[in-house]
Amino acid sequence: MQRVQELWRSKWWLPIVSIFLASRITTFFLLLGFAQIQEDNYWTKARPSYFDFLNIWDVEWYHRIFTDGYASVLPTNPDGTVQQNNWAFMPVFPYLVRGLNFLTGVEWKILAPIVATIFAFAFILVAYKLLLLRLSESQSRWAITLISFSMASPILQVGYAESLWLLLIAASLYFFMRRRDVLLAISLSVLSVTRPGLLAFALMFALLFVYRLVRERRHGEEFVQLERVRLASLTVLSGFLGFVWLIVAALATGRFDAYLKTEVAWRAGYTGNTDLQPFTGWFVSGAFHLGDGFGQIVVFGLIAFAGWAINTASVKGLGVELRFWSIAYIVYLLAVFFPQSSTPRILFGAFPLLAAVAVATDRQPRVAKIALLALSILSQVVWLLVCWKYTAPDYTPP
Repeated sequence: MQRVQELWRSKWWLPIVSIFLASRITTFFLLLGFAQIQEDNYWTKARPSYFDFLNIWDVEWYHRIFTDGYASVLPTNPDGTVQQNNWAFMPVFPYLVRGLNFLTGVEWKILAPIVATIFAFAFILVAYKLLLLRLSESQSRWAITLISFSMASPILQVGYAESLWLLLIAASLYFFMRRRDVLLAISLSVLSVTRPGLLAFALMFALLFVYRLVRERRHGEEFVQLERVRLASLTVLSGFLGFVWLIVAALATGRFDAYLKTEVAWRAGYTGNTDLQPFTGWFVSGAFHLGDGFGQIVVFGLIAFAGWAINTASVKGLGVELRFWSIAYIVYLLAVFFPQSSTPRILFGAFPLLAAVAVATDRQPRVAKIALLALSILSQVVWLLVCWKYTAPDYTPP
């Protein structure tokens, strides 16, 4: 027993690997259980196998890209509006799986979730090293536990690009905080064609520039010229990269609005609008789901709650970089996202906020931590029941 304890303490990665394995095994059995109560649906017969059950919802779109790539002509409805199509999903994950398929011969439905799970493991390791830059070892381990068992964490082992996306976010933040700017530029570049969200980095760098400028003028903290140039350059770079996929889609299809019109196609059924109007999605969603008037009040309440939460001691304890990333990502979502059932998955990008929960609860009694962990697993059950399991007609995509 003493030897095991010594090994546990000497190998920093061993507790993290154990947490990750425990979380993925838990989710494996949850998915297996829900597969047994899955009825006939668009993708599978009733009671599908584990891997068949992992290949529903948006996995189909990634599989289409894996198989066919991207069309040069956008599909349209009779009225000329753009239909849902492959351009809404970026190429790194499906093309990477395609390359591995060529090398191994393993089919998509098995290979895609395996690759996603490997990226999830890498994400957890990098996130742990990232959090250690600002938090204690105890807080960081507890944070990794909450992240690994969080509500939308089943997405880490299905054929979505989320696990790669989270890995690139964590790696980019780590490279930035360690001042490894060449690696940062590479990770941001890959991120720009993996999933949307690069503009949140541009906002984060801009906010940090303003923050450092204010601190210099009000508190006399030196903001050296080299750091000014660095933050300004990163703002410009990530701002440009945030539009790369829009440019690629425009050049490939001959339509400058190809990507935006494709994205809006997913919310047209809710809004009836085919134009992207920044900072309106949350309010339209509130009215759609909760009724006009009350829905908007709820959204204002959520904004107020976010403003309060971001100023709590536990969030401030993350350090200015992780705190500003969380602020920037939330503002980005407020600007472009239309909230619906996929919200828990989309919010995963703000995973440092789960670390803030860990900071706030790290000194709680063990029974309280166990209760919080049990609540996290229960939230997975709810997410799988509401979002992943398909019961026609189902309008709650994960």
